[in-house]
Amino acid sequence: MTRTRLTAVLCTVTATVATAVLAGAAASHADVRSRVGAPANRPTHFAGFPTVGVGASAPTTGRPVLGFRPTAVTQWNVYADGRIIWQKWTPSGDATVVPEGAKGLDTGYVQQRLTPQGVQLLRSKILATGLFEHNLRLVVGRHHTWVYHQARVDDRMVTVIGLPSPPGPAWKEHFTAATPDQTRALAWIAALVADPARSLPTSVWADRQIRAFVPACYGIAFDRGYPDISKLPRPAGKALSQYKQLRRHGYQVVTTRQARALLQALVKAGISPSDNHAWNIGFALGSLPGQPHPSYLHLSPSLPDGCF
Repeated sequence: MTRTRLTAVLCTVTATVATAVLAGAAASHADVRSRVGAPANRPTHFAGFPTVGVGASAPTTGRPVLGFRPTAVTQWNVYADGRIIWQKWTPSGDATVVPEGAKGLDTGYVQQRLTPQGVQLLRSKILATGLFEHNLRLVVGRHHTWVYHQARVDDRMVTVIGLPSPPGPAWKEHFTAATPDQTRALAWIAALVADPARSLPTSVWADRQIRAFVPACYGIAFDRGYPDISKLPRPAGKALSQYKQLRRHGYQVVTTRQARALLQALVKAGISPSDNHAWNIGFALGSLPGQPHPSYLHLSPSLPDGCF
């Protein structure tokens, strides 16, 4: 699962950076059930997946201002309209922050909202740390596992990547050791993300209540290799064949409705998920009869800046 989680994270980051933005599965309100139209004799409850008829959180797109990932399983994103969309996941991809009255199984990303003045104040505090004067590649030491932060400076997103130790030769970018000031700034951001309601004053909040976020789209990706779709049961092979970009590049963003149809096709084909978590719904297609090599299909919710 470690490799899958890392690959899923990198797929999300790659897709969002490619569109000059940052990178939920989510419940709707208090009690969303995620049944995806499976046959009665083979019901499947997909973790965090919006049920039929539940609309995506509005607006479905957004301009990112700040994006923090102090660990590989923590994501915190601020948009120009004031929304904070975030979550702290378990290592397997289940949400740990659950809105009041909701169920953990049905929860993905959650959201809160800052005032316009709150967005500006927070952005000013972040830029005042000095971390985002230019792109940084840092060795942050073993007290950090993985860091990926972004902040909007004028019309560009400045990125800070941190690794616990120098990367191998496959990385082309040069990494430098974090200074004490940079280490303190990273620790301050981590504390902010850990409990935003406590870290920020009451005056900056338009809506401090934690609510569910419902995604408008999902990213679908393959690890290790693309399957021989001619050897898959027809409903699954036919559904996958329409995604040409997925076959060419191993990754494609689709609407939540399209993602639901793909899940339906897999269930109808008798293919059960090998991973069923709000952040990662995965299928080990390479283990099916006739498949020539390992192939792992997984779906992860996209944030507003990762949608169309």
